[in-house]
Amino acid sequence: MLYWHVGLRVRQDILKDKRASYDEEIVSALGRQLEVEFGRGYSPKSLRHMIRFTDAFPDSEIVSALRRQLTWTHFKSLIYLEEPLKRNFYAEMCRIEGWNTRALDNKIQSMLFERTALSGNPKSLPKLN
Repeated sequence: MLYWHVGLRVRQDILKDKRASYDEEIVSALGRQLEVEFGRGYSPKSLRHMIRFTDAFPDSEIVSALRRQLTWTHFKSLIYLEEPLKRNFYAEMCRIEGWNTRALDNKIQSMLFERTALSGNPKSLPKLN
């Protein structure tokens, strides 16, 4: 949850919920500053992951529930899936099936979502708790 909260804080308090090109410069400068102070986990690249995390999963309760079974590496794979339905499908499948990150990445690469009959019927997809 720490990374989610950091991403939310940067998005809301520093970037003011804007998504302009200058945001990249702000995130880079902030990341370099935090990296010096707190270490590699707060690099500009890591901050971009954290911001994207809050954008992809805006509900903290869902993140909290998923966090019990998914690692940060799982989330880093999921946040780059643009479609919320696809992202939720893979998150729920990780939770239900207990996929490790390698299995998740393989399922995404093999286009499991697109190949399932479920993708044609979004109402039958597993719901996130």
